[in-house]
Amino acid sequence: MDVFNQLISVENIVLCFAIVALVWFQRKLVELSFPAVLKEGTKLRKWWKSFFIPLGPIGSGGLLTLIPQIPVPEMFADGSVSRIVFGVFLGLISGLVFRLVKKNFINQIGAKKKEDETEYL
Repeated sequence: MDVFNQLISVENIVLCFAIVALVWFQRKLVELSFPAVLKEGTKLRKWWKSFFIPLGPIGSGGLLTLIPQIPVPEMFADGSVSRIVFGVFLGLISGLVFRLVKKNFINQIGAKKKEDETEYL
């Protein structure tokens, strides 16, 4: 199996979906537990929006691939650092993969987007 097919495999797409779901759950948990992160004009909100939210998928992907049962391509299976690097890569592209698969799925079922509807994720 060549390198490209290993990187664009069903397992990796499922891992990207798992990262998106995990980050969504983490974000909702923090925002419901600590409502101060949502208050306008606070330093905590600024840090939350500009630092912690963007790092969520990267950190979650890196930590998720440390679990030994998580499948990674052969070239990243050597050690924990290479698994973390692969997880960070998956975290970086997880939002993009989610949007592409979602758009493809919506096109396949023939659903139309409403004019006033905005696409969030």
